[in-house]
Amino acid sequence: MVREDPRRREGRVSTRITTVSASAGPSVRSLLAELWAYRGLVWAFSARDLKVKYFQTIFGPLWVVLTPLITVGVMTFVFGLMIKVPSDDLPYLVFYLVAIVPWLAFIAVFSQTMTSLEAHGSLLSKIYFPRLVIGASYAVNGTIDFLVGFAAAVAAAAAYGILTVTVVLAMPVLLAIQMAWALGLGFLLAPWNAQYRDVKHVIPLVIQLYYFASPILYSVSVAPSWMKWMYAVNPLAVVVTAYRSLLNGHPLDWPALAWALVASFAVLAWGAVAFMRREQEMVDVL
Repeated sequence: MVREDPRRREGRVSTRITTVSASAGPSVRSLLAELWAYRGLVWAFSARDLKVKYFQTIFGPLWVVLTPLITVGVMTFVFGLMIKVPSDDLPYLVFYLVAIVPWLAFIAVFSQTMTSLEAHGSLLSKIYFPRLVIGASYAVNGTIDFLVGFAAAVAAAAAYGILTVTVVLAMPVLLAIQMAWALGLGFLLAPWNAQYRDVKHVIPLVIQLYYFASPILYSVSVAPSWMKWMYAVNPLAVVVTAYRSLLNGHPLDWPALAWALVASFAVLAWGAVAFMRREQEMVDVL
């Protein structure tokens, strides 16, 4: 597209024209700058969603703790006491808790981000703000939920006498991996979910498969050797395994952690740019 330089009309430039590439898209740097400029709106969306989530509930925010604890209680009874699934020399309650807490936070952020355009279609068609703000607010709430659940996991590990300070120190990095992975996948699928409603019917099945393909209920050590590569390239599996390794004193898989960190943030950057390039098109569809 060719656009006449506005200064020509003012008599300061006689013949200059400015060429604008129609294919130019947003850069990661510009996305971050725009998101930072709208950080107040991120907090506003986050606060609103928290109020809606716990409005007219008896236990309110306590559900953040009750949900994983109830699940952990059931799974510990079935898999820890009855079936006696190997748990890497950890009490099964702790073994499962340090896996289900990251999983629940991951799924919440991914699912909400994926449906963000569809869920806010009427609002997005009326006013402009960076659509990434909505996903960022989900990440804020997911982080809050995770930290509450992580505190419960830390308390359980301390009660069993297996808590190490390295678990707490490593948590920010592991949290960053799981949140980047969740947001990136959510941003990538959001335009497709807005355009093709079949996506929201397929994704729950994929999530269920991903749950069993990740070492949430079981240890990587019980998996066949030919499957080990699947866990090494799965950022969420790397995060869960790292928490367990830090608790039982096993060495960390540094190459897998490095891969998970790079892969998750690469997917986040890819997803954010792809999301921004198609967001207006999808808002028009909605």
